[in-house]
Amino acid sequence: MLLGVARDIGEQIVYTRLDTGRTGPTNRRALEVLEKARVVHRIRTADPSGPPLAASARCRRFKAALLDIGLLQRLSGVPPDVELRSEDLLAMYRGKLAEQFVAQELVASCSPSLHYWTRDARGSSAEVDFLVVRRGRVTPVEVKSGAGGSLRSLRLFLDSRPDCREGIVLRSGPFSRHTADRLTFLPLYAAASIADPLPDSP
Repeated sequence: MLLGVARDIGEQIVYTRLDTGRTGPTNRRALEVLEKARVVHRIRTADPSGPPLAASARCRRFKAALLDIGLLQRLSGVPPDVELRSEDLLAMYRGKLAEQFVAQELVASCSPSLHYWTRDARGSSAEVDFLVVRRGRVTPVEVKSGAGGSLRSLRLFLDSRPDCREGIVLRSGPFSRHTADRLTFLPLYAAASIADPLPDSP
């Protein structure tokens, strides 16, 4: 089960794929136990119209993240020495380590409840890695390698929501802001600072 979650970090969870030796309902129950134990966190789709995101979250469609990036590294078989020598966490394990890192930073700094955005249309689909509440507004967040690529889904989100002030791209690179595109580029290590803190946080 944990191996299935590790393999599918950043992807929509399909119960029957988590452990092919067991039925979908059995895998669902096993995932629920891991979630109650806080070994696994669900990342649910939500309506970006406004906070609170949990009020519009859909339970049937979700991704998952593990408790800790070390657990993912171990389950994925990424040798620690290779990870330590890597200059770009985003380039490792198809970016799954970076997405896991962002998920656990968000859980620790702002919310135990994580969300993302997806849009399905005939012949095309779009997905933004995370939705956070930043300065009281819903903000889309993408985790990308290099300079950010085309950011097609993030741009589609911003085009469809003119009320959204900015989109955030976490990457291996310095801070930069593209005002015309409403994009803010931040280094990956800034993940803990991109969302409003929990009410009882200092």
